Amino acid sequence: MSTRKFKTPAASSSELTSTGMPWSDVPDSPCPYTEWLDGRHGPASDGLPSVKQFPTPEALLALPRLHADRPRGSKPMADFHGATQRLAGCRPGAWLVSPFTGWRWAKWPNGEVGWLSAETVLPDVLRVRSRNDIQ
Repeated sequence: MSTRKFKTPAASSSELTSTGMPWSDVPDSPCPYTEWLDGRHGPASDGLPSVKQFPTPEALLALPRLHADRPRGSKPMADFHGATQRLAGCRPGAWLVSPFTGWRWAKWPNGEVGWLSAETVLPDVLRVRSRNDIQ
């Protein structure tokens, strides 16, 4: 018979990974990737121009959010989750480059996050960094 493990009141969600492992137990080599997947760095704090100052790029208005050539499988799903966490709270048109796959992700006008092909050109003024502590 299996037993269920429950979080103790002393262990807050910020002290545990999404799998329930304490952050202190995550080995150094996968730690940056785990931080990306779990959104440990939080939403981007880059100062982006408002939609009035810089409208949503036409490229995002013309592209389908689910690009036909988008990567599929578990790695893209994990990378998408990290990008979604990072772009939370950002304006439409904000985009980033994943630090682990090099894929580009953007926030569409409807608020959803989607993959961008390498051919899609977006303005650098709307790019957010993958971490707040990297300049």
